Amino acid sequence: MLEFDLTHNNEMPSVCSHQPNAGERMEEFIESGSYKHLKGVSNEKEAINKNIFQHLIDSESKRHEIGNNLVAKFIPKKIYHYDYPGLNEYLYDRGLLQKLIRLSSSDLKKKQQLLDLFEPFAVNPSYYTKPSFNKVGREFVKIEEHPDLQLTLEEASTRKRHNMICLRKAQKEYETLKREMESCQQLIVEGKINHKYGSVTRVQKPFIYNPIEITDKLAIRQLIEYGKPDIGRLMEYVYKGFISKSEMESFRQLIDIQLTFVILDLDEEARILQNRK
Repeated sequence: MLEFDLTHNNEMPSVCSHQPNAGERMEEFIESGSYKHLKGVSNEKEAINKNIFQHLIDSESKRHEIGNNLVAKFIPKKIYHYDYPGLNEYLYDRGLLQKLIRLSSSDLKKKQQLLDLFEPFAVNPSYYTKPSFNKVGREFVKIEEHPDLQLTLEEASTRKRHNMICLRKAQKEYETLKREMESCQQLIVEGKINHKYGSVTRVQKPFIYNPIEITDKLAIRQLIEYGKPDIGRLMEYVYKGFISKSEMESFRQLIDIQLTFVILDLDEEARILQNRK
């Protein structure tokens, strides 16, 4: 069971004394079968997607309405190699660098001199909750590998719809749990809480830096060297004519085109297409 340092308990009550702490909440989620169910429906999703993929892969069409208000699509994704320093220099000359650049501590390759240089520009850190499992926990949530499915496309479509409903519900429950664990004051203070199936750890994400505040010339040079522009926002400037497409292309090289297979609600597809207009 959980172990706590109670040395000063007579001086200060437990910060999670009136409600289950993050470790206890994770225990409850595991023992209820919810975590194992989430893993199961996630594995089923992959098996169903594989079955539908095999039905459609040889078709000349890249878009298929498969019933149950679902559409399956093969979407080409271009993979580029970017000359980021050259592109960043170009954006700096255009006065756009600090509007479009992104930089985090993970980009600085653990170079302490650079971490110190950008420290004044760091925004407040954010955290996420990471569950870990011990031997007992891994055995408790273990599931069998999902077998390949032998379904007609109509059967797979019906099963896909049911799986989407179950998976969304399971994911929503897990996201709710993680938000509850993130707000546990004991976890915030201690950083880690053990429970009988493993532990829950509060992990700090890489620092994000605010480029708008950077004016020091040395920091600007390092920003050009290590930063990466937000390509989505950059392409908006291209589409609007603020940046020449040919100039943009001079800083990247197409190295591959990958086909991504996705299955969406027809309504979701419509929203995506509308947002692209």
